[in-house]
Amino acid sequence: MKDPLQRPDDWIDPRERRQNLDDSKVPRYVEPDGLEHWWDVKENVIRTNDAGTYLSFHSFYTRDYEGHSYAKLYFDGSFVTITQEGKFPGHVSFSPNYREKTDAGELVWHVDHILREFVLPDHESYRWVKHADALPKVTISGLDLFDDCAQQDRFIYLLTTLLSRHDGVVELALVGKKAKGKVIFGDTLLNSFETGELIR
Repeated sequence: MKDPLQRPDDWIDPRERRQNLDDSKVPRYVEPDGLEHWWDVKENVIRTNDAGTYLSFHSFYTRDYEGHSYAKLYFDGSFVTITQEGKFPGHVSFSPNYREKTDAGELVWHVDHILREFVLPDHESYRWVKHADALPKVTISGLDLFDDCAQQDRFIYLLTTLLSRHDGVVELALVGKKAKGKVIFGDTLLNSFETGELIR
């Protein structure tokens, strides 16, 4: 019986096609404190001038699986998971609603949950597998609490800054179109920041 996890000899990783994109016009931004950031459209990651600090986006959907999407903000040698309220409790979801913008034209990114641990189909290790029920499960976990208030504040700054110039539209970024985004934290998460319950 054929192993469903065995990579087919003729399978081509769709990400290889993205390597041919001309990203020379993708905007770069420099903040007053010297933080430089830009969208690496080939890898779907927001990079910074610190190689250990970046924001990655992850998603997987199939006909037999309701799907998931989330982001990971890497800094201080680990990462924080980021999601919004999903369609049902426990759903793992993080993506912009392109119809929702602020009066200033900023794309809204809702952030309702962080520091979560997920158990998900391991699509990223077996990208050629088309059915979620054939995939082994993988645990996604990073930081579970912040070390101190300074680290929490740095997380908030990095996330709001990196998403402030990101709308997820590759075609516009490739022609040099500058984007505007705005992070809106959920009330429960804001309260957790203020009370310090997410700090060790």
